[in-house]
Amino acid sequence: MRLLMACWRSAAARCTPVMCVKLVLGLWQDGFTWGTVGEDVVSSVLAWGAVSLVWAAVGCLRLAKLARGAGVELSVRALDERQIHSLRRVGASDGWQERVRGELTASDRAFLVAERGREEIRFRWRPGRVDLSVWGSLAFDADSGTVLLDIRNGEGNSGVAGLRKGASFVAVCQIARVVASAGVEGDGARKRGGGPAMAPAGGRGADREWSPTG
Repeated sequence: MRLLMACWRSAAARCTPVMCVKLVLGLWQDGFTWGTVGEDVVSSVLAWGAVSLVWAAVGCLRLAKLARGAGVELSVRALDERQIHSLRRVGASDGWQERVRGELTASDRAFLVAERGREEIRFRWRPGRVDLSVWGSLAFDADSGTVLLDIRNGEGNSGVAGLRKGASFVAVCQIARVVASAGVEGDGARKRGGGPAMAPAGGRGADREWSPTG
């Protein structure tokens, strides 16, 4: 419910300019009388509420589907500009870091990939069909067998269902699916399987200084 309300706030903000234009046009055509003003305001508010609520529900369903398919935990923070999630190695340990690198760089959505030693990869990622992208990094912890995925939106992406929010979470889900074949899984998958779940955005590593170039 909290995620739905967060989506509704974004949808309502997106719908407001259109509803205002509709209200003004309606008043212009019907004439400025107290009766027509009241009717147009009520109809515009009802239409604004219904459209924005449906739009928000579509966004929530889209986020839930992406999270479920990628094994990523879904929370109210899914709309945050910055997303930090942990992926854990499963199965064979030999060469898992190289496999993750290979899967990431082979994706058509990844570009400007740069390695900072053996412990970190910086890259850009296209979460949508247009060329707008998000900044991303993968930090490896060989001892614990985890990968810290840090994504930050920076180009005004359309987000999930056109809400202008959630682009970073969409990218997290896409990347988790891409690197899954390399033997890593998301926090949501571990939770469903009964294993220890790692904290999503705002948890471990959230206070780490982040910049696109280091």
